[in-house]
Amino acid sequence: MFSKYTFLISLLITLLFLSCGDQSVTDPDPPENGDDPEFSFDHQRGAGSSATAFLTDDDFSELIVEVQYMNGYRPENSALENLERFLEERLNKSAITIMEPQEISSGGESSYSASDVRDIEEENRTAWSEEGRLAAYILILDAEFDQENVLGIAHFNTSMALFGETVDRVSGGIGQPSRSVVETTILLHEAGHLFGLVNNGIEMQEPHHDEENGAHCDVDSCLMYFAVNTTDFIANVFGGSVPELDDFCIADLQAAGGR
Repeated sequence: MFSKYTFLISLLITLLFLSCGDQSVTDPDPPENGDDPEFSFDHQRGAGSSATAFLTDDDFSELIVEVQYMNGYRPENSALENLERFLEERLNKSAITIMEPQEISSGGESSYSASDVRDIEEENRTAWSEEGRLAAYILILDAEFDQENVLGIAHFNTSMALFGETVDRVSGGIGQPSRSVVETTILLHEAGHLFGLVNNGIEMQEPHHDEENGAHCDVDSCLMYFAVNTTDFIANVFGGSVPELDDFCIADLQAAGGR
């Protein structure tokens, strides 16, 4: 007999992996970079297009991650700590810094489109890449995405967004995973898209691209899998913990200069 807990966890992870992905566009007028007028980096390319910048220290030996949130949706410290460990484990950087989360004004919408997310980032983001230091951006919004049940998107090559109202709806209740687990799962999954997974910025070492479901892995226990097939997987593998990258995805990252 399937428990209520098993069903809710199955719903959560299915919605996460079905809904995320690259929501990016290329803007002909990217925002300013750092203070060096001779340095140029386009922060408004597609997710995965700056995979090498993340994975290697060829051009950027440091990574700084700016985190902004709207009132009531400050990310869990434990989720950010989990993200930092993940970045340290997979990226070749001498220093990785996640900035103290900063509250910004609400966009005042009942739901946000991908275009809204990009506009809010352009208005509020302050950390941009400069010589030797890559900058990434995380935004947590106070409403849902305008596409039903979306928990997070990677909307530019260095940017991701989480939809706090949706996260709250599927976490923290009786029989639901903690908010930290949900936030960690979204953050790590969207980071995987920024790193070029799957077959979307870095080459595959072995075939594992689920072509029918975008830039996702076809291994059902992988962090980058688009959905969950069985409740047994949810109960026995997920079980309230964050899925991990499978060996295929790790091999892809390592071959592209990551760890």
